Amino acid sequence: MKIKNWIFAGCSVLLLASCTTPKNITYFPDVQDGETVTLTDVKGIVLKPTDKLSIIVNTKSVELNNVLNMPVSSQIIGYQEQQALTQSRGTSGYTIDPEGYIDFPLIGKVKAAGLTRSELAAHLKQTLQERHTATDAVVTVEYLNLGFSVMGDVDKPGFYKFENDRVNLLQGLSMASDMKITGMRQNVKVIRTDGNQQKIYVLDLLDHKALMASPAYYLQQNDVIYVEPNSYQKRQSTANASEITKASFWLSAISVLTTVAVLVFK
Repeated sequence: MKIKNWIFAGCSVLLLASCTTPKNITYFPDVQDGETVTLTDVKGIVLKPTDKLSIIVNTKSVELNNVLNMPVSSQIIGYQEQQALTQSRGTSGYTIDPEGYIDFPLIGKVKAAGLTRSELAAHLKQTLQERHTATDAVVTVEYLNLGFSVMGDVDKPGFYKFENDRVNLLQGLSMASDMKITGMRQNVKVIRTDGNQQKIYVLDLLDHKALMASPAYYLQQNDVIYVEPNSYQKRQSTANASEITKASFWLSAISVLTTVAVLVFK
């Protein structure tokens, strides 16, 4: 009877160990229902040199629209004239130069770097009104090349474009179909470029308060999210991963059986 009790106890320990959910897998394990967290105050994506934008101006004047909105086809070599005339207008891109300016029709040099896209749209509209060029202009600014990259232990690594002005880290990971179960949630890195400098933020997805207070919680253009794989996944990537895994499993099993045997026959 004593031997059976020891064997049952040993099996119970193994089953409990295998069924326990590690705390470093679940997001925000300590969050309370209805808990409120103050987010980092950000005004949205701030434009920088080399950002490419689509700027569309609509007025009641067709002739003025044709001047303010350059046809995208005019920038494509090899298009026939009739093809160029049938292309939609207002979709050409403006690239912010190294000094932070764009060259806009009928206005000239306009400072764009340091503004959000809504601020730039408001500035262009105000300038057109002040110069009596257009008093009824509706200006729309859209991103053309702004996005972020996700790499490492995620399901779909790659480059993702911004769909709106405020994309947070969790949304960015969701766009990459989330982290794999083997991703290290306590060691997610966001690499941010500012001019000729790069800053690396290390974020803990288990600590929701620290995460949402981080300057890297809301993503900026050209951010790189790197999800580091855990130790098991790193071992699996080696040439002899299967042999190592098998060996460690059997060593653990032998160790447990030896311990049970010693206790039984002591």
